[in-house]
Amino acid sequence: MILMLLIEYLEEAAAYLRERRQKLQKLDDQYRRTYDRDLKVEMGRLRSEAAKKSSEANYQLLLNLDEFRALHKYFPELLQAYMEDEYIGRVVSKKSWLLDYKPIPPQQAAAKLEQLREWRVELKDAKQYLRRWVGSIDTAPIIERYPILRGYVSGKMDKSDALLGIDKADKVLLKEGWLLLISDSLIQIPIAKFMSRINSLRYEESQAKAQAVRSAGKGTVAETNALRKLEEVMKGLHHYEHVLEQVLLANPSYLRSLKKRRSWTSKERSGNLDRIAQGITPRSIKERVWLDDMKKKLEGR
Repeated sequence: MILMLLIEYLEEAAAYLRERRQKLQKLDDQYRRTYDRDLKVEMGRLRSEAAKKSSEANYQLLLNLDEFRALHKYFPELLQAYMEDEYIGRVVSKKSWLLDYKPIPPQQAAAKLEQLREWRVELKDAKQYLRRWVGSIDTAPIIERYPILRGYVSGKMDKSDALLGIDKADKVLLKEGWLLLISDSLIQIPIAKFMSRINSLRYEESQAKAQAVRSAGKGTVAETNALRKLEEVMKGLHHYEHVLEQVLLANPSYLRSLKKRRSWTSKERSGNLDRIAQGITPRSIKERVWLDDMKKKLEGR
């Protein structure tokens, strides 16, 4: 079986999203003239399909992270073109921060993470400090007090613009923090955090299911509440399992080593983490073969 190149998938996804966007535009024009309820329902369906495709593309980038990084290494201009694409560009750009990942020694990673945490505390303090001000703000003394803000605020600024500068700085630090947290030496931190929540929700799920069974067929408020509680718990469980999958896929080499562990051969002995990892298979590439396939694809355009 010949696997599709990542750029082939991106082109297919872009074409799909373009088609949905164009249909939406036509339906929107018709709806503005007629206010036909059926048109509104159809527009909702198209938006749902486009959102589902974008979510799928986001996941495909993670599954194909090795190839995504190879594109960045060997074909940066081509990758930039996809990032600027009107239809798929936003999805690709949102995952581009993973291209900045570099392995880092454990002690250095831990020290840098602690520094980032201290800087984020400073930003939180800076935001509280700024909220006392009204109107235009001279940022010079603020930068002197919080040097981490240098380059994000400058001169005289409106209070709202200065707060936006703080938010921008915080997003940069958050991205740098995640690049550290997905490293081999620190990835256990987010894994432990999300697994704790997942295990708690699994227990809540068993309790909610038992309550739903006890209340079934009685047609009471208790039955409705039990089903609503079960739905809420399962929604939360799905969310945290999905987040954990993304964390694992962000470090495909770690995920592969996790799948090779001895307990992997026994489902009975494996824990919840192993069961989640079992359903995830990051795709690897052989660089030389991949480069040949890419050249053929590009030459055939």
